[in-house]
Amino acid sequence: MASHALDQRLFEQTANGLNDIATTSPADGVQLINGWLKVIDGNASAGIVEGRLTELRGQLQLAQPDPDRIRELLMDIADHTSQVAQGRNIQEQTASKLENVATSLRLFAEQL
Repeated sequence: MASHALDQRLFEQTANGLNDIATTSPADGVQLINGWLKVIDGNASAGIVEGRLTELRGQLQLAQPDPDRIRELLMDIADHTSQVAQGRNIQEQTASKLENVATSLRLFAEQL
């Protein structure tokens, strides 16, 4: 499991890094995904998100990624992140941060 400091940085980087599609590169996305994969490693409730993140990372590493598939994956990850945030074992502060991530993902997907 990743450190709490890494968790906090990823929440901030995700919220700030997905503000503008023009300034976010595929490499930035891969870096964020790698961080999130470390954070959710071993978390059973995040299994679906983990699979989608892995597929999204693969898309971003292609010479010509499929923007429709990327959009679909981002929306799916956002939906699953919202579901995790609503889990009964999630602290309110963490749930709020997860909802912010889900919103950032949706807004970014809409820019594609």
